Amino acid sequence: MGNRFALNIGDRIPLTLADEYELKCVGSGKAGAYNIVGVSVRGKLHEYNETPRDDAFAARFDGTWLVVAVADGAGSKLSSRYGASFSVNSLCDKLIDSLCNLGCSDVVIPTIPSSSKGRRVSKVMMTNVESTAKPQSVSLKEILSESFSHTRTELEHFASKHDVELDELHCTLLALVLNVKTGKLGMGQIGDGLVLGLNDEKHAVQLVEPPMADEPGASYFLTQLDWERYFLAEEITAKEAKHFTTFYLMTDGVANDCQFGPPEDILNMWANDMDREVRLIPSLEVTAERLKNYLSSYQARGSFDDRTLVVIYRAKLGRTR
Repeated sequence: MGNRFALNIGDRIPLTLADEYELKCVGSGKAGAYNIVGVSVRGKLHEYNETPRDDAFAARFDGTWLVVAVADGAGSKLSSRYGASFSVNSLCDKLIDSLCNLGCSDVVIPTIPSSSKGRRVSKVMMTNVESTAKPQSVSLKEILSESFSHTRTELEHFASKHDVELDELHCTLLALVLNVKTGKLGMGQIGDGLVLGLNDEKHAVQLVEPPMADEPGASYFLTQLDWERYFLAEEITAKEAKHFTTFYLMTDGVANDCQFGPPEDILNMWANDMDREVRLIPSLEVTAERLKNYLSSYQARGSFDDRTLVVIYRAKLGRTR
């Protein structure tokens, strides 16, 4: 990638289905006024069975747009971890490309000077006017939908190249895009997991709620033929988004532990506790290590899956790395 991104963290995109896959992934960095820490660790059952971690995450920042994705590979598929790591990287790259183009199209249409009234307008002037006339308005929801679709197509090519069925790469996929200059926000999700926001009133809000599974406990994946039926993208205006101070993206290995009580307000309690902890120490590297230790060691009944959590939080004034 070179120096294309001001921030580029997370799992690496696989080149083959024999690539080494780390048992954990830890990353951190800054994106304008926001800090980001991300961790993915192998679950207890995977440790016991000596099987790989199937989760993945990735984040990119180009100076304006921060994009983050997390994915959970289906444990029943031996190559699903490669589907997860391929998908988060492909999605982040596609989102950045599309969002850059969105920014470039946001130009001011020049007016023809009054002194030119009644005169022949030069061909150059007409060309400039035509090239900037009414750029198409594309919503973040449309960009997210198109980027998820693009990622699925790329995953199909990856599967074909390595001679495996697409369902061998089964994975969920969640994403958040944030303009750190304007605060504009968008989210997309297919499958389990959670995209959460903590607002300035210390209330946790689920930012995107994809369609419920037809059967209790069923999972839906980007790799399914009818994936779009279970996909949802949402968009929040900059005015509304400015009330959120912290965002969380997580796979179900974390989401299931922080969503369901007792107590009834467990999600609010968890979001506020996590917000306090990530802001406790100025060093992002130390914070990421503390998050890794927490995810690797906390005990919860019935919790055995891989745990992946990315936290994005608006830094307080005067806070340094």
